[in-house]
Amino acid sequence: MILRAFQGKPIGKVSRWLDIAIPILSIIGLAVSLYLTYVEFTQSRALCGPVGDCNAVQSSPYAKLFGVVPIGLVGAIGYIAILIAWVWRRIRSDSLARIAGLIMFGMALFGTLFSVYLTYLELFVIHAVCIWCLSSAVLITVLMLLNLPAITRWLAISDEEE
Repeated sequence: MILRAFQGKPIGKVSRWLDIAIPILSIIGLAVSLYLTYVEFTQSRALCGPVGDCNAVQSSPYAKLFGVVPIGLVGAIGYIAILIAWVWRRIRSDSLARIAGLIMFGMALFGTLFSVYLTYLELFVIHAVCIWCLSSAVLITVLMLLNLPAITRWLAISDEEE
């Protein structure tokens, strides 16, 4: 059932555009996450511009997962995983390649939900906003939305089989 939904490569102008947008946005998200990771590891001051206070967010106890792993590194791993799934779908034709869209959607959904939680912490607990963090939240949310067609195809085939 799931495998039938994802057979073949994306076709059509919209699908090609989506297929190009996913790695571009993932690379931008990876760059943002790596920058935040760099700031954390080097204890540098983040370049924030006129909006927000990235340094207050970066120095808060919420800037590290379990108090150890920088949140930027978690984001970088997520973006790399999405890129790997995208590449796998492009170069392989096995069952994993057929569900790569579903996998990318799941990873982006998790990232979006985690970003909502982190944004809540920024606004209501830390009382500071990091433009880099918000940029990553927007990027992962757009990636989730771009991967929605994978879910709609899966649901359509599930309905047909019933």
